[in-house]
Amino acid sequence: MPFNKINNNNNLKISKAALWDNYELLEDLLSEEAHLINCVDSWGRTPLHASAITADSQCMRILINAGADVNIQCGPRGDNKTALHLSAEHGHASNMKELLNAGASFTVKDINGLTPLDLADRGKHEECITILREAAGK
Repeated sequence: MPFNKINNNNNLKISKAALWDNYELLEDLLSEEAHLINCVDSWGRTPLHASAITADSQCMRILINAGADVNIQCGPRGDNKTALHLSAEHGHASNMKELLNAGASFTVKDINGLTPLDLADRGKHEECITILREAAGK
C-alpha cells in the first residue's frame, strides 16, 4: 500500500489510537478509512510504528491483519527505523514476535546502520536478542 501523509483528522486519529492501544477506536476508524493504514506523520511514522512502542500492543495485531506494511521505514526524522527496530529498542518481545510472524525483516538497517538486533543488544533486552537470533537461525 502507498504512503499517505497525515493531512486530515482521521489520519491523526488512527495513529493516536495505535499509540494509545485503543483497539476499539482503531477498528472503527479502519472500517471507515482502511486506505489510511499506512499513513505517515511528519516524522514518517505509520500507525504500525506507533503501536510498536506500546508493550503487548493489541493494535499491532489489528494493523497487521488489516494489511499494514510491516517493513515500512520511518522517515529520516525517525531514523529510518521499522516497527521491528522500535519494538527491539523498547524491549517489547511480544510485539517483535507478531512482526516476525507477519514477515518483518530483521536485516533492515536504520539511518545509523543498526539492525533491530543491534538496538536490542544496546538496550540489553535479552528476550528480544534471543528472538532475533532465533529468527536469524544463529
